[in-house]
Amino acid sequence: MPNPRINMGNLRPDEAIVGPTTILSIVPYSRCRLPINLLEMRLPPKMNFYRKGASGTTIGIVVVVIVVIVAAGAYLAFGTGSGTTTTTTTTTTTTTTTTTSTGIQAATIAGGGGTLVYPLMQDWINTYSFVEPQIQVSYSAVGSGTGIKDIQGGLVNFGESDAPLSTSQYAGLPSGSTLLTIPISDSGIIPAYNIPGITAHLNFTGNVLAEIFYGTITQWNDPRIQSLNPGVTLPAHAIEVYHRSDGSGTMYGFTQYLSDANSTWKAKVGFSTGVLAWPVGTGCLHNAGVAQCVSGNPYSIAPLEIAYEIANPGQINYGAVENAAGHYILANLTNISQALAQGVRNGLPSTDAQWTSFSVIQETFNDTAATYIYPISTFTYALVYQDMSASYASTSQAQAVATLNFLTWVITSGQANGPNAPTTTLGYPPLPSAAVALDQTELASITYNGTPVLSGS
Repeated sequence: MPNPRINMGNLRPDEAIVGPTTILSIVPYSRCRLPINLLEMRLPPKMNFYRKGASGTTIGIVVVVIVVIVAAGAYLAFGTGSGTTTTTTTTTTTTTTTTTSTGIQAATIAGGGGTLVYPLMQDWINTYSFVEPQIQVSYSAVGSGTGIKDIQGGLVNFGESDAPLSTSQYAGLPSGSTLLTIPISDSGIIPAYNIPGITAHLNFTGNVLAEIFYGTITQWNDPRIQSLNPGVTLPAHAIEVYHRSDGSGTMYGFTQYLSDANSTWKAKVGFSTGVLAWPVGTGCLHNAGVAQCVSGNPYSIAPLEIAYEIANPGQINYGAVENAAGHYILANLTNISQALAQGVRNGLPSTDAQWTSFSVIQETFNDTAATYIYPISTFTYALVYQDMSASYASTSQAQAVATLNFLTWVITSGQANGPNAPTTTLGYPPLPSAAVALDQTELASITYNGTPVLSGS
């Protein structure tokens, strides 16, 4: 049983503790032979002896009673003896190592990065707290760009990004380090919009989306949009464009698709996990901010990770996007899964290699045989140093073991499918089996002081 403590910060200024509470606060209930109701007695609220005119005799009696109770508490709590008692004061330093039922030492670990995976990450962390309750995991959804900077600077035990590192980001890693890229989930990026009176899922091509976000198409009833949506009367109203204001893997995936679809966008804007120079529109912080911008502003459009639409049913509509086979595909778990499976058909880089050139979006962009895949589908990645004992990793051995056990759970049990599984309810399809196999191999290769971390856990 946890050691009971009295939180002095919970007492009001007009309350005071009497009795042997101070001594008993360091003694477990199992050793306490005083009634439990004596552990935390308080004087009645607002009792003030001097204002009530209490005599010196009364105060003296109270003090004596307190001293007697404290002495009795100490006597009963710590045991009795017979004959002459010699009291010796000894100073002892004790180191206690607490482990979980699986033998994993308790630790607190921190991760940070992309917001695309944040809803699922929160569910993972909450569920894992029941699997390994003494491993405390925190995750800061600060955006992929910041997540990469944080792992570069040793500010987190694991980073996270919705896009692989760029060549310059790899160059910014500590000298001599190897950073592993570990797929942990996947999702789809959708064109979310809010058009009053329009409940239909509009159709978009990559080129039309590029022209909207470049500012070439400015009205909802532009013939280039209207021609893709026969039977829908689009309003003669200006399009309100929104996007991320921070470095983002979600924007990386979306603008990579625009770059593949539109040569002007590719030449003038491009794609990056950094803060892009958007030609038009208003920036909103993180995916949650983009979702709020779209839901709160009529005639708006923005790129958004699909989980945020699922979390806001009825508030955000989104469109179908044309794939290489010429089909307009409305993103769902099935067609995102199919895109990921098709994207890894030619294999994946080893996780200790540079992943800069790998992209599911680019692998499938011209794949006309992939008839029903959603074309803006992407992995999201954990970032972990291969040598977790190195100074730049800023990780203790207990944290290394905890981190890798958490990530191992994420890529196995955390991918559970089914109607009530988070991969279903939150809109994150399970990883393809090829990605899981690669992840397991690479996690097993991570060392601490030259020894594989997972072999010692």
